[in-house]
Amino acid sequence: MPSDHNASGMNMQDGIPRRHLILLLSDRSNMAVAIVAIASELHYSKSQQGIILASFFIGYILTPIVGGTLADRYGGKAVLAFGAAAWTIFTLLTPFASEMGLAWVVAVRIALGLGEGVAYPSVHAMIGTWIPPCERSKAVATVTAFAYLGAVIALPTSSALVVSPWGWRGVFWLFGTLGLLWSIAWQIWGASDPLSCHRISEHELHWILEQQKLDRHMTNTESDPRQESEECLNEQEPSRIISTNGAHITYRPLSSSTAELTESRPSEDSTDGVSTSHFGVSANEMQYPSTLPSAMAVRWQKFRSHVRSRTPARRGVDEASTTVPWRELLARREVWAIIISQFCNSIGFFVMQSWIPTFYLDFYGVDVGKIGYYAVLPSAVQGFVGFIAGYLGDLAIQDWNWTPLTVRRVGQTIGSVGLGVFLLLAVNFAHTAALAMALITIGMALNGFTMIGASAYQHDFCPQHAGFIFSLGNTAGSLPALIGIFVVGLLLDKDSVGRWGLIWTTVCVFYFLGSTVFVFLATNRRYPQ
Repeated sequence: MPSDHNASGMNMQDGIPRRHLILLLSDRSNMAVAIVAIASELHYSKSQQGIILASFFIGYILTPIVGGTLADRYGGKAVLAFGAAAWTIFTLLTPFASEMGLAWVVAVRIALGLGEGVAYPSVHAMIGTWIPPCERSKAVATVTAFAYLGAVIALPTSSALVVSPWGWRGVFWLFGTLGLLWSIAWQIWGASDPLSCHRISEHELHWILEQQKLDRHMTNTESDPRQESEECLNEQEPSRIISTNGAHITYRPLSSSTAELTESRPSEDSTDGVSTSHFGVSANEMQYPSTLPSAMAVRWQKFRSHVRSRTPARRGVDEASTTVPWRELLARREVWAIIISQFCNSIGFFVMQSWIPTFYLDFYGVDVGKIGYYAVLPSAVQGFVGFIAGYLGDLAIQDWNWTPLTVRRVGQTIGSVGLGVFLLLAVNFAHTAALAMALITIGMALNGFTMIGASAYQHDFCPQHAGFIFSLGNTAGSLPALIGIFVVGLLLDKDSVGRWGLIWTTVCVFYFLGSTVFVFLATNRRYPQ
């Protein structure tokens, strides 16, 4: 009879694991379509359109670092809930602001950016607390793919609404309402970490905690990342002992009803022992009962005391580990690999997201009611390929003996160089909108591999501060996006057709540069936990 459990911590009787439900469906693409109709009705020039599109990033720049730091320290649920409430409110206010003038539209877009700036850092903080190393490629790719799904939904829906009786105002009313419904659902089902999730199964909780404990021991002894992934995969073995600097941990796989986890620790006065503090419980006081319900009771009592105290320890870590060592992190080349690659990649991402509908309108004369359909296919394919890439990345680490660093380098190179090449082909050789869409779609499909590249690297290097590190890259990526989107508007004011070659060539140069820098700066080293 097949077991109800598998090596990935899934209990088949419990349904979908809770960690697989901590996903983000974001939308920031509706303005890219709506701006065409808004400009037509309100007589905005290309440079004014650029100001509106770029104003989002004024707010978006200011909050990622704050959001990532707070999410790492106090948990991502509340931070993401705040952001969702903000972008919902200001999305609904956009039609009213347009009646009051350009300055009000810009102000609302800035406020919208403030709310959305905390989204990705808080989600990556939750990936660090929820997802073991052997699933992180898949987790990051899935979250990012669902964000692209937001564009897949937004672009054709916005196009249909723009030409409907509701007009472009209906775009913001619809997505504002969806944001409100999502916020309510997040309050009900969201959780910052496994210990604060009331709906998680006992088996899944135990498996996550066990894998995270193993990961900390592997990190603190500076083991090879390939060894970490192999140990994470070896749940099937009858038993195994891992000796780490004097601490011996014996793991036995879970049966359908019980699990055992025993530990012999170095003496208290040992100078080379490894700290085994685990989710707020010190090594000296932690006891591992032989039955899973008893183990759950111990953890639940600890968790409740942490919640009452309202300290960072409620998330299972002590005060020191939640204080962001930002000076030390900024001195590491691995962090700069993320910052520079995000800086370069975001130029292309945000310029394409904001201006691709206008490109089809100006360069090929595509009807405004059909623009969304031309823009949606590349995003849909990119999200799908990124989702598959996540599974391939974890498979390469677990079964093909690739190191996580190799997966990150290969994914980033395929994604950045691939999109750059096909974007150049599209702007220089595509004489029809259909051919341009086909070439851009192939490039965007290859770009889906970046979801297992630099986007996931912070979880290999420093998962306990993943939200903060991601926020550094996110902020760095927003700076050129803010300037680039505005500059594109100025260029198109002078020549709405002839400047597209210069625009896309510049974007491609940054894609190539970001990939090269990441390959040279990223390393196998990990920041101590």
